[in-house]
Amino acid sequence: MKARIIRCFFISAIITLVSSCDMNEFPETSRTDKEYWKTEVDFKYAANQLYALLSPNFLDTRADDLFLNNYPDDISSGTRKIPAESSDWSNPFKVIFLANKIIENLPKNALGNIDRYVAEARFFRAYNYHMLVRKYGDMVWIDKTPVNINDPILYQARLPRETIIQNIYSDLDYAISKLPSYSSIDATEYGRISKSAAMALKARIALYEGTYLKFHNKGNPSDNLRIAYETAGLIIDSKEHKLFDVGQNSYKTLFEYEGEGKGNTENIFVKLYGTEENKQFSHNFPYRICVNHGLTRNFLNLYLKSDGMPFMDDPDSENTYNSYLNNRDPRLAQTVLKRLERNYTFGPFIPYQQSRTGFGIRKYVVVDKGDQPSTLDFPLIRYAEVLLIYAEAKYEFNQAISNDDLNKTINLLRTRARFNVALSNEFINQNGLNMREEIRRERSVELAVEGHRYDDLIRWKTAENLLPMQMLGAKFIAGEWGSASLGTISEKLTSKNLLIVQESNARFFDPNKDYLYPIPSNDISQSRSTIKQNANWN
Repeated sequence: MKARIIRCFFISAIITLVSSCDMNEFPETSRTDKEYWKTEVDFKYAANQLYALLSPNFLDTRADDLFLNNYPDDISSGTRKIPAESSDWSNPFKVIFLANKIIENLPKNALGNIDRYVAEARFFRAYNYHMLVRKYGDMVWIDKTPVNINDPILYQARLPRETIIQNIYSDLDYAISKLPSYSSIDATEYGRISKSAAMALKARIALYEGTYLKFHNKGNPSDNLRIAYETAGLIIDSKEHKLFDVGQNSYKTLFEYEGEGKGNTENIFVKLYGTEENKQFSHNFPYRICVNHGLTRNFLNLYLKSDGMPFMDDPDSENTYNSYLNNRDPRLAQTVLKRLERNYTFGPFIPYQQSRTGFGIRKYVVVDKGDQPSTLDFPLIRYAEVLLIYAEAKYEFNQAISNDDLNKTINLLRTRARFNVALSNEFINQNGLNMREEIRRERSVELAVEGHRYDDLIRWKTAENLLPMQMLGAKFIAGEWGSASLGTISEKLTSKNLLIVQESNARFFDPNKDYLYPIPSNDISQSRSTIKQNANWN
């Protein structure tokens, strides 16, 4: 079934490939633009190209959680400069231009499912515009195909962030009104955008914007926060989705082949790849995450103890590598490899030898299986995130959250993980904890290594505090790191023998400019200077 879906997406994507420099030509078919937009199939094939251009961001090393071996990220290291060109700017616009092409060709009296594929295009336009807003703030709004290189639409000044967000909501409201429900999508079309996906994206964006406004003191966040929890609540009430639960290790299994397919309704929006029989559409993410990346101690310290209390890092009591992972939130051991656990095809995991930070990654990795190239699908929006959006937005809107709301959100996630300590207002008060911190903690560990951490630190305005910190790894324990010894480890260790992955003086975040990206200089020049550089980047 999956093979058929993939063929439909990618073969038709080739047919309708649209050049960013000439949006009116379809060279593969020699059909003019005027001849093309006639049938439902034309719109479907064009929309398929939007799926082909979808690129997950699961190897995001900008924050304090994930570290790339020997190649510190230039954002967290504070070494980035204004680029001449950047795919962070250009790639979203490629999708936006294609989406516009589909949207503007909607017939006045559309027949069949044409408006469904236009709705998909508006979903992707919204998805990519928020990628731009998160990085660059205020943004130009291009909602039609330029007539030629001198079309005034190409030389607009940037509109206020709030205006772009309202346009995004308009796109998503249209998509919600026209897209089919998740349950009504045939298994042969699994992976196409559903009403739930559009609602979940709207809730995600509303939470981001509401908290960004709140913690950056830039306006009234209430409208966005209300949209976030109300929209997430509609998804919850629809009962179209539920958490994937097949037993003790469900959290781990969710990110393996057993978690694929329409039967797993937790996956609301998924990037599809090929099949094990047909690896034409594949990636090498599990291999790369094993060989090149490691999780930091800074991030792993967020995982609670098994009694639900915050973990207090005490290297003196850490007598073995595995003791750091024991008696913690069960999701920790399903995200991080234990020592001597089988690691991909590299044999038993040995700290440091197989990970730059000493901590190997278990999530997404099919242990004991040579999954290279891999066809593992990537969940881009999960029902788990919807539950977390509801809880956080409700708390930030009201400055409080009821036990009932915690039970239908965060505590469902804990139950699925077999973490049998409920979060409640009584637990918070009795133990002197902070509800906001615990809600954020829950989000961080549930969505670990899914590309959310950096954006969360930006919207919470905590990047300036967390990104410049010294990045630490596992504790060196003689005999557990293979042949490594104190004399052979090239990196420095702390006085407690913790691996120093990156010194604090090599990490930098300027709150006066780094909360936004610098706009590529070529794009400013090509706009005839109507686009201005972000503050303090000149």
